[in-house]
Amino acid sequence: MSHGIPRLIATKKAARDKLQKNIMKNPIIRTIYLYLFALVGLAMLVIGLSMIINLGLKTWIFTQADRVDNYMSQPMPLYLNKEMATVENLQACQDKCSLTNEQKTQIANWLADYENWKNTEKNRDPNFYQKQNRQRQAATAISLILVGLPLWLFHWSVIKKDNKEKEV
Repeated sequence: MSHGIPRLIATKKAARDKLQKNIMKNPIIRTIYLYLFALVGLAMLVIGLSMIINLGLKTWIFTQADRVDNYMSQPMPLYLNKEMATVENLQACQDKCSLTNEQKTQIANWLADYENWKNTEKNRDPNFYQKQNRQRQAATAISLILVGLPLWLFHWSVIKKDNKEKEV
């Protein structure tokens, strides 16, 4: 029983030594891999940090920088001839404009949707879309930092360790 543990340790050590020899046959591939993934991790870290800085600047210094999103939530206008220029006019002339029942239903639905939209927008925080966009940007930036930092730290520490071993 006690003879099995030293044999297991010796087997593991032999396997590790064999793996080291195989790696040392192609050290250029290992070096390229390490530097490439260190670079990827560093790029992710830099991009994430720059997004956080951008978000901070927009929040506290350039407060008007991203206030153009409000027009995007408005319903599309209807472009019709003069007597049907607005939906209200279109609804008033339903009979003389020869609209089908389906078109009349669509007009009624559009008016109901428009009223719902106006009520929703009236009660909504004016900075709703801005906050939503900032939270989305912050989540992306933090995830880049949380993935990029360990990726870079691990690969860079292996590179430093290898360089120290080469100097000795």
